[in-house]
Amino acid sequence: AIDRLPYMTGPCRVELGSDIRVSGQINISASSYGEPLLKIGSGVFIGHMTTFDVADRIEIGDFVSIGSMTYIADTEGHSHYNPKRPIWEVLASKDDIAPVVIEEGVQISKRCMILKGVRIGARSVIGAGSVVRSDIPPDSIVMGNPARVVKRMTTEAAPQKTGT
Repeated sequence: AIDRLPYMTGPCRVELGSDIRVSGQINISASSYGEPLLKIGSGVFIGHMTTFDVADRIEIGDFVSIGSMTYIADTEGHSHYNPKRPIWEVLASKDDIAPVVIEEGVQISKRCMILKGVRIGARSVIGAGSVVRSDIPPDSIVMGNPARVVKRMTTEAAPQKTGT
């Protein structure tokens, strides 16, 4: 179910699983030298004003929950600062792009930033306002800027996937 159509800029292939809920409006911004892909699994919730900045690939696993106003990007957007050119003319190079993978069952709180090249392990929980700039192991609770593991969950304590 989608409350409002996404605001999209640039060409991006979007692959959707089933039973996805988008609350409010989301933004999908694509810029690349190839064919950007946003892949969203089944049973995913995406909160209002979430932004996906896709240059190559962002993958969201099944049963992921993304809080409102979260920003997920596989690029820094621009390769360098050049005060003699408008920022929109200084595009990211291939070295400035790295895929983002969010594995199944991850819960991302409101206003988080997930930066390029990050893999968030299955069943992890990301605290509100966290800035994730490095990989997160499965079954972790992380928070802060930069996000750090504050607790590891046992399999019994980790959020469980529901449904079949």
